[in-house]
Amino acid sequence: MNQLYSSLNEAGLIFKGDSDQGEADFILLETYEDGTTHSVDVDAFETLFGDVEESPTYEALSGSHTFKLGDTQYTMTADEMGYQKYFDQWKRQGII
Repeated sequence: MNQLYSSLNEAGLIFKGDSDQGEADFILLETYEDGTTHSVDVDAFETLFGDVEESPTYEALSGSHTFKLGDTQYTMTADEMGYQKYFDQWKRQGII
């Protein structure tokens, strides 16, 4: 994932912010017309997509992912999780 994070950082999409656990790194996903933003903290992103940590390619990220939240295990596609549109944007921008 380090290469992905480096590419996101070069594109200006990684920033530091406050979370419930203190300062954390975030990935900027979207900026709306009113200036508000939608982002995900890196730890949450890694929980959802950690299964492709060794090779976070567009194809791998776009596929199906198995992750655990609390005591429940889930298997979902990037589209079902709402991330596919961001991966599509990153691909168009040459990030992935």
